[in-house]
Amino acid sequence: MSITWTTPHGKIHILPERGRMLGLDVNGHEALWSPKESSAAWNLGGERLWLGPESEWFWKKTEKVDFANYQVPPPLDPDNWTVTGTGDGWCDAEVSLTLTNAGGKDRSLDLALRRRFSLLADQNIVAGESSLGIQTTTTVEILGGTPGVAVDLWSILQVPHGGEMQVPLLKEPTVRDYFSPCPADEISMKDDLFCLRIHGTNIFKIGLPPTEVAGRISYVRPVERGQIVIARSFPVHPGLHYCDAPLNDQGSQGDAVQFFCDDGSFGGFGEMEHRSPAIICGQGPQSFSETTITLACFIPKG
Repeated sequence: MSITWTTPHGKIHILPERGRMLGLDVNGHEALWSPKESSAAWNLGGERLWLGPESEWFWKKTEKVDFANYQVPPPLDPDNWTVTGTGDGWCDAEVSLTLTNAGGKDRSLDLALRRRFSLLADQNIVAGESSLGIQTTTTVEILGGTPGVAVDLWSILQVPHGGEMQVPLLKEPTVRDYFSPCPADEISMKDDLFCLRIHGTNIFKIGLPPTEVAGRISYVRPVERGQIVIARSFPVHPGLHYCDAPLNDQGSQGDAVQFFCDDGSFGGFGEMEHRSPAIICGQGPQSFSETTITLACFIPKG
């Protein structure tokens, strides 16, 4: 079952049975990336929800980065959500799943995920005349598992190559590489704006800590007769523990914002990612909710 919401400025495509936003069309331009051939494979494109830390659930070996030791957990993708409600401009979906340590350690979590997708009315958006938006509220709840094991929400929005990520910063950036180093000429600073080119010539992933980011990311990409801007806003909690960090820096405070650039090996896209603080099995709150706003705007030339 797919859902399409149409506004005077475009369309938003939701695939609630996969727990994701699949497409975001503004003024006739698709803002998100999707593969040329759609299938039941994990990489459907759009916006998807994964869970971290990556070192716990994805990497079979954590001594070094080697994609031969990387595996997407089947409960996360391809996923199988239950649609629990729909209405005029909203839909709800949920899924229960069990994650087990990718490296074979006796560590697991039983989890429940819930998402509500809500179309933003035009009067709630001030980004421009050709704009549309969606509000997504996501909850993760620990139902059981290994005491002391952490989990976080990992929202991933896939975009076409050819644009620039822009992040307002609160202080001088501390950029961490997750794979091969990001080429220095892909990064620039414009006043307090951290800018990262997503051109697809290199594969890399970088992260920024919660103490440096203001909870906003934009992706600006030139299109025919103008630009498409995707803007995301999300809560940041610098006083809380974030659990996802590079393999060579495990145990440190994790990152709140991450970016991935594919060189074509996985289909040719970039990723705008943000993380929630972690919750820990048997310690403190056993659920966490966050609300993300995603806006898309077409800005004509001139």
